[in-house]
Amino acid sequence: MNPFTATLLYLGIWFLTVFVVLPIGLRTQGDDGSIVPGTHAGAPDNYQFRRMFLRVTIVATVIWALIVYMLLFT
Repeated sequence: MNPFTATLLYLGIWFLTVFVVLPIGLRTQGDDGSIVPGTHAGAPDNYQFRRMFLRVTIVATVIWALIVYMLLFT
């Protein structure tokens, strides 16, 4: 597999995984009852970008490794 193709495959899987992982564990201001004036009740209350980024990277890497393994060795 070409390194460019492998990189594009990883980036595609990573971006798809972002949209799956984003709502997991998300607490909104409406859920916590602490709505900041001028914001929507569905806005995140305590958004942890680093934790979400780490989750997405780990899950995407595992999925990517499985797909590359299937493409190269089966």
